Amino acid sequence: MIIRIATHADIASLRPHLPIGTDTMNAESLIERVAERCECIVMPSLPFAPTMLWAAGPQDGEFDFNPDVLAAYAEELFRGLLAVGFRRIYVVQHHQGREGLPSLTLRRAAAKVTRELTLAWGAEWGRERAELPEPNIFSLIRVAQIDEFAVYESPEAERIPIGHAGKGETQLIWAGYPDSVDLQKFHAMAASEPLPSWLLDTAEATPEEGERWLAFCVEGWVKEITQGGI
Repeated sequence: MIIRIATHADIASLRPHLPIGTDTMNAESLIERVAERCECIVMPSLPFAPTMLWAAGPQDGEFDFNPDVLAAYAEELFRGLLAVGFRRIYVVQHHQGREGLPSLTLRRAAAKVTRELTLAWGAEWGRERAELPEPNIFSLIRVAQIDEFAVYESPEAERIPIGHAGKGETQLIWAGYPDSVDLQKFHAMAASEPLPSWLLDTAEATPEEGERWLAFCVEGWVKEITQGGI
């Protein structure tokens, strides 16, 4: 079973205690662990995405990436991978959540390419699914979050905290890349200026909790890839 996995996030301003490219690095740390346990092929990451300059501006090192450009690139990428022969393609998207602009852009690109495959099938092609040219048509391309396949104990169970450079994101990057977090810089900033709301819980981050959540997400992905249908 050969799976194609791409990671996608963005280059955004995440304050001085975290490295540039934190979102991308968090997605990569997940996939690095998954790839150690599954037969798959991991593509280079796509590090740019629409940020809408939500948290910062160019003066802080952040820039917005045109979603139309990302969509066009993703469409060509998906077409190429399908032409090569890949039939289970996962995109680990880790910026702004499932309903954020980057995810919506990638999912629309996947939908467009998927629809193109069906145009020659005529009407009522879903009646005999096993005889289709692509029986797996609805899951050829999956745009997923890092906890997409994690199994929570109940609907009320605690969810993985993500946020924007706060506790969740800080401890995830801490678990994946221990030398990349510098909380001293965060504390220095906190002592010199008011903190935005998304940084108020940053000091609560621990590498141990980050490791727990990262391992939790990895288990879900491993199960999906090794037990998922072709």
